Amino acid sequence: MVSAANVIWACMKASFYIYGFWLYSSEIVCCAVPTAGIGALLLFILVHIGKLPAPDPATVEEILGQDPLLQERDDSKKDSEEAIYIMRSIAHRGAALDAPENSISAFRQAKEKGMTAVEFDVTLTKDNVPIVFHDDTVDRMTEATGRINSMTWEEVKQLDISEKHPMRHKYGGERIPLFEDVVKECLDLGLRMFIDLKGDDLKMVSVVHNAYKNHKEMYTRAIVSSFNPFLIYMIRRGDPCITSSLAWRPHLYASASYSGVEGESQPRYNNLPQMLAARAVDTINKWAYENFFHHVLGLSVILLHKDTVTSWVLRMLTQNPSN
Repeated sequence: MVSAANVIWACMKASFYIYGFWLYSSEIVCCAVPTAGIGALLLFILVHIGKLPAPDPATVEEILGQDPLLQERDDSKKDSEEAIYIMRSIAHRGAALDAPENSISAFRQAKEKGMTAVEFDVTLTKDNVPIVFHDDTVDRMTEATGRINSMTWEEVKQLDISEKHPMRHKYGGERIPLFEDVVKECLDLGLRMFIDLKGDDLKMVSVVHNAYKNHKEMYTRAIVSSFNPFLIYMIRRGDPCITSSLAWRPHLYASASYSGVEGESQPRYNNLPQMLAARAVDTINKWAYENFFHHVLGLSVILLHKDTVTSWVLRMLTQNPSN
């Protein structure tokens, strides 16, 4: 049987615990609120100090052309010599069905088929030579195996990227091109360029700066893009005249691929803490992509995964003044 003294003692202990918890919570709130306010103020100041200016709108329009909807409303110049340039389509990795993707032949085929712009991928070899190639490994494109970042340029340039292509009988012996050679070829062909930087290596910053230094025409003919906002920031901080884009897709950090039909697949991590952390980063990244990055990076273009493009997304991005 429980005595009255035990009940009173239990109640006293409970009240001590509750009072102690209340005091502790009050201290946290009293300290945290001012700290959070100061932190938010510092963040606001840092963002505005570090904010990069967007390129000249006239330069951006020279690369991308005018909004097709605006041109359709003004038919007076449509067939005249004064017609304004419109980028209606972009050859992804060149004409990749007609020639090996990301090859010089693919870009020439794109031009022959009436394209005015191409997209291609830039990555680094083991000895830091910038080349135009998409995958992390050479397995899909060639009969060889191995990771690009573990191979030197001398090894890479021996590979034949036509070996598994349907048109290999026509393009036998096609090689992985240097970034420099692709830039020259695209400029000679009069093609606009979307340059997709693969990976997170900050050596790409000097690669891009050197390309623009050697080819001034790139300022009005090229857009540099990456999934990594810090890489874009460092490139534009060094040269704010470079027009840039930021790419995004759902579950970028949690999964290796995404499809609108199948959803996310190939999880990057197998243990629960890492997966939860990756999902948290994906949530923050999505919010920052919609509300923050364009403001700080001075973006001119955003690249979305095709399966995320909806009428609502288009309205949000085109009608929101902050975007």
